[in-house]
Amino acid sequence: MATFPTSKEGFIYSPDAGLHPGLATEGAIRPLTSFASASSARPFDTIVIGAGYAGLTAARDLTLAGQKVLLLDARDRIGGRTWTSQVDGEKYEMGGTWIHWQMGFVWREITRYGLERRLKVTPNAEFADYAFNKTTFNGKVLQEPFVPNFQMCEDAFKRFVDVDGQGGATVIAVPTQVVAGQFVDDRLVDKYDRMSIADRIAEVRAKNICSERELAFLVPWFVLSWGARPENASMLELIKWARHGENSFALLADNQFADGQSHFAKCFFDEALETGNLAYSLETVVRKVVDRHGSVEVVTDKGSFKANKVVSTLPSNVAAKVEEAFSKQHVGQGHKIHSRVAAPQLRSGVWNAWNEDPSDPVELAAAFGDQTLKDGTVAVVAFGGGNSVGNQPSSDPTKIKRWLATVDPELSEHYLSSVWHEWVADPYAQGHWCMYGPRYYTSYFKELQKPHGNVEWASADWADGWKSFIDGAIEQGSKAAYRITREWRRPPQQARL
Repeated sequence: MATFPTSKEGFIYSPDAGLHPGLATEGAIRPLTSFASASSARPFDTIVIGAGYAGLTAARDLTLAGQKVLLLDARDRIGGRTWTSQVDGEKYEMGGTWIHWQMGFVWREITRYGLERRLKVTPNAEFADYAFNKTTFNGKVLQEPFVPNFQMCEDAFKRFVDVDGQGGATVIAVPTQVVAGQFVDDRLVDKYDRMSIADRIAEVRAKNICSERELAFLVPWFVLSWGARPENASMLELIKWARHGENSFALLADNQFADGQSHFAKCFFDEALETGNLAYSLETVVRKVVDRHGSVEVVTDKGSFKANKVVSTLPSNVAAKVEEAFSKQHVGQGHKIHSRVAAPQLRSGVWNAWNEDPSDPVELAAAFGDQTLKDGTVAVVAFGGGNSVGNQPSSDPTKIKRWLATVDPELSEHYLSSVWHEWVADPYAQGHWCMYGPRYYTSYFKELQKPHGNVEWASADWADGWKSFIDGAIEQGSKAAYRITREWRRPPQQARL
């Protein structure tokens, strides 16, 4: 297996070796910059801020169109909130992971780069006695065989999101049109945008729509999906997710890349680089974007760069540093921790844990066997929700084992080591994937998508389609590049009209 450069990001910990920052990744680009200094950089048509999927897509499409593009990122790697680490020859997805052929933008790119046969599936039933879904909900433990439990969850999920007797179709008729479009019903959108998932849980209980047994498995899944407590999670967002996935949560966590997300991201970067039109500078922090209406200046810690246009793909929780319109933060504040356990049978397990009492919080809301490693051990990936910056694993990595014990004592008993990225404490993310709280859509979504002079704001955080997913990032990068290319190719006299 190829040896990749080491990024400064991510952590690895074991009780024997202790805590070490920095993980190898195919996404670590070396050298960090393609030019000697800001003053020596050539003039650019467009500057792209951020080398996640939105930025990589925009940079690739613009360079293929013939534009001279500068790609900037504060990290020492590409991929943004999606990257793959390599530890002892094993790959771990540190951020965004799952893809599906019903995600049109991402699937187009997968087939473009010939990766459609390089997928692997997360679920595994190799160990029949451990092919279960186990939940500890409000202190009560339930464990059921995975296949019948999964079907129960599928059925219960459909009832939970069916707020109108039509699977949410009267609220969001077309998943890509939530607050703007010919099929939008403003009254219903406003009603469910005000509703939290906690509000819906109370309604479901009052109307006996779902049983307590069903909620015991569903609610922790909502927590891991939002990285937030149900009272801080938007019901409208859940309806949108359900409508995209045909009211099935199976489509939201199914397929992964065998070669890792960083390999996929590198395909975009390499294609742009091969055009000869791409310059890049990593470990370059953007301080300010100044739109002078004739050109745009991007001020960084390594100097200033000018171009006719800028594509900013900064996450919404970070973009406020350079644009006040993005000052409202999303609620995705959760852990994602891979832990190695010396018990092969745990590959087939799924675990959930949640207490509705906020005075008794649970750090990890869900975990499942993610992959069997070459040495016969198993990697279990766990997620949290509503986790604070001050309680990140690196402050005391011994608590990971204790957190796992609250999910299932067997995970803690066989614990060996962990690999993770602290998204909540990450200055360039300030949270994981973007999830909205109540009233976010109707208050901010249209504002986020408005033109901002010569600056195109493109991010999965406000995608029309699979918002918060890799597919949404590619959608946004494609749209931004298309708009800039059309204007760039327009004759000067037509541009003045």
